[in-house]
Amino acid sequence: MTDTRYAYAVARVRALENYLLDRPTIERLIAVEDGTRALSMLRNTEYADAFKDVENSFDFEDGLSNELDKTLSFLEVLSPEEHYIHLLRTPHDFYNLKILLETKYSGEPVDEPFSNLGLVSLENLQLMIERKWKDAPEYLKEASMQVILKMEEIEENSSSYEIFQISQTIDKVMWKYLASEARKSNNTFLITYYQKQIDLINIHTFIRLTHAQVEADYLQQMLFDDGSISKDFFLKLFNKSWDIFSEIKGYQDLVMDGWAEERLFWKYEVVSDNHILNYLKQANLIFFGPEPLIRYYLLKEMETNLLRIIFVAKLNHLSEDKIRMRLRSNYV
Repeated sequence: MTDTRYAYAVARVRALENYLLDRPTIERLIAVEDGTRALSMLRNTEYADAFKDVENSFDFEDGLSNELDKTLSFLEVLSPEEHYIHLLRTPHDFYNLKILLETKYSGEPVDEPFSNLGLVSLENLQLMIERKWKDAPEYLKEASMQVILKMEEIEENSSSYEIFQISQTIDKVMWKYLASEARKSNNTFLITYYQKQIDLINIHTFIRLTHAQVEADYLQQMLFDDGSISKDFFLKLFNKSWDIFSEIKGYQDLVMDGWAEERLFWKYEVVSDNHILNYLKQANLIFFGPEPLIRYYLLKEMETNLLRIIFVAKLNHLSEDKIRMRLRSNYV
């Protein structure tokens, strides 16, 4: 996509990329003794404002959330079209809706913090759960209705429904919506990005459920639509030997390196992120369009994910080597 309206925005974002945390800074964070020292070090980086009111390392999520919200707010002002930046906020609305629904049907508070990065307030999300749909975005209404109707059906028939399936139901609606919006925008970069994310989730689901030796019908229910790899393809591969991954074009090395040899799910997540990072490099070749803005936020999101890994490791007294094993390719 070529859009000269983005010339100034792209120039600003390219300049900001120089302030993403570099390898030496990450190494120093890994080497510090504890989370408190990591917190102090971040106050001397671009994260200073985000962490200025965070006094306890156990509250590191507040600082990470502040940084992402600052980034999204800046991009919304900078971008000639808010729509693309709003798409980056939308998953946080689905996430908050998920927590509210899981709390409602489990009868217990979910041990997860709400996100402040979405477009819809928690109050309005709560109204959706109570079937008060005024001003509710259609995509969130669909997600909440699917869960509510499913739970009513279960109660009526005295059948079982695991709480984790609420998350699965909402995620299906979310990825369907994001893929649909990308197609409507006719933005090839965004279309392919969402396809890849869905593919990577489906491959992860496939190897996890194959390892667990579940029934094929259950696998079909758990796979998402709108990826570049069809659900039928996964079903044909089900219960075959591991060398069938050579048939998954574009992902065979990722699967073999990330899972087949050592059967480590965290390693698959690392190589999946590296795959996405490699794809995002394509935005470097675009000078007039929203792609560099989208890329910058996604890089920032991955950076905060890495900081999360470091903080959690420090709070749990994990070794430096275990942290380094989880570094993504831009920090290797």
